[in-house]
Amino acid sequence: MITTRLIALALTLAVIAGLGGDLAAQPRAPIKVGVFLSLTGPLAPLGAFNKSGIEVAVQEVGGQIGGRKIELVYEDDEGKPDVGLSKIRKLVEQDRVAVVVGPVSSPVALAAREYMVSKGVPWVLTFATAPSLTRELGAPNIFRASWSGEQAQYPSGAYVYQKLGYQRIAVLGLDYVAGRAEAKAFSDGFKAAGGKSVQEIWVPLGAPDAAPFVTQIQPGSVDAVVGAAIWGSDAIRVIRAFEEYGVKGRMPIVVINTAVADGSLLPSLGKTALGLRSYGPYCFGLDTPENKKFVEAFTKHAGKAPGIEAYIGYTAGRIAMEGAKAVAGNVEDRPAYLAALRAVDYVGPTGRFRFDQNRNALVNIFLQEVRQAGADIFNAPVDVIGREVAQR
Repeated sequence: MITTRLIALALTLAVIAGLGGDLAAQPRAPIKVGVFLSLTGPLAPLGAFNKSGIEVAVQEVGGQIGGRKIELVYEDDEGKPDVGLSKIRKLVEQDRVAVVVGPVSSPVALAAREYMVSKGVPWVLTFATAPSLTRELGAPNIFRASWSGEQAQYPSGAYVYQKLGYQRIAVLGLDYVAGRAEAKAFSDGFKAAGGKSVQEIWVPLGAPDAAPFVTQIQPGSVDAVVGAAIWGSDAIRVIRAFEEYGVKGRMPIVVINTAVADGSLLPSLGKTALGLRSYGPYCFGLDTPENKKFVEAFTKHAGKAPGIEAYIGYTAGRIAMEGAKAVAGNVEDRPAYLAALRAVDYVGPTGRFRFDQNRNALVNIFLQEVRQAGADIFNAPVDVIGREVAQR
């Protein structure tokens, strides 16, 4: 009887041990990352390249951190605030993501801000550049991978006056919150340096024809035209109109680099963009090991060259990954994950990346020019406007 009981006990312990081994071998739940972007509508070109950049950042860590697979959950906000609020609620409440990356649109981000702050979910903005999001509306869970509206614009405005020598300009921008904020900041920097902004021209977001706006430019009264706040499909129409209506041949044109982004917009613009100078926090032609690695990885993944949108998507994705690595994948420990995100500090494609005290990226700003080498049309670096520039 004792022998029988001992045998039964031994068998029971063996079964328990076997189950324990099976349980230990069970994979950990994936880390869900909400990818919250404009994938349709006027801002879709920015959203698509943000998306690919985020995916490259995930590939860099082998698609897993701390033994946990990285699962990307995509939602299209369509560039509409009401749609965006609904989609971000889904990511948080139904998909239960650990972090949200995006959006492109400032109005969408502003509409979602109160909800996201109430939930405390880590949120890494890509192209939502409204200054208030990391200033008076900032919160411990809001981080920005790109820049505040005035951050790259104000010093670039001063540079255009001081270094390029233009004294009187016409400023053109998209007519919505981010476009007006960025164009105003450029004008403020230009005027503070001593220049005069003679004209301000506002193009409705998604306007099918740029001619009524480009033809308002008064060539005899300005030294240059600055497309300070144009991007996406709107930038293509504006730049084509610059050439079609003779603006390009009559005066210098300077634009923000989202207007002539490699990979997304330059293939459509082609030789129309040759000679255009632009400014911003990324340049395809930067000759650094980190940028060469990024260009190679992005081109292999997306089949296109990376521009500013790709770089910002990559940066946002990398921020999320760097933070997750710092907590060994334990992103459910939200205070620790938020602290790790705040402390992100690495050398990337444009140089050192880190946040300021408001969790807004410090940015390096470059002047670049669209050039051609053989069949390739690309942005080449011309000068450095500023290093680790902070939000004003």
